[in-house]
Amino acid sequence: MKLNENIRNFRRFRNMSQAELAAQISKSKSVISHWESGENSPDLDSCEKLCKILRVTPNQLFGWEENPDYIIHVRKMEKYQSDIDRLQEEIFNLQKQIENIETLKFQEQNPFVDDED
Repeated sequence: MKLNENIRNFRRFRNMSQAELAAQISKSKSVISHWESGENSPDLDSCEKLCKILRVTPNQLFGWEENPDYIIHVRKMEKYQSDIDRLQEEIFNLQKQIENIETLKFQEQNPFVDDED
């Protein structure tokens, strides 16, 4: 990953807003936004502060080495998303079944309604 993506991902992993991170390193929120969008990059002093605040090594911040805590987090999020996708599919199928049952119930209650209209 690129430095800008790592800054954003590690900040989110630590449940910090851009404004919170900016305050901790004495920068403006727009500076953080520019770093995360890749428009600018932090200087070495800011990188050192980012590492301390985000609790990562420089190698992890620059993407040269994986952060094990973050990898575990990402895998959990992927599992949760997979579970959500599966449950949404089940909900969709159940809704279809309910619609079919309601249609049959209506047809049984109204046997003289022409269902081909």
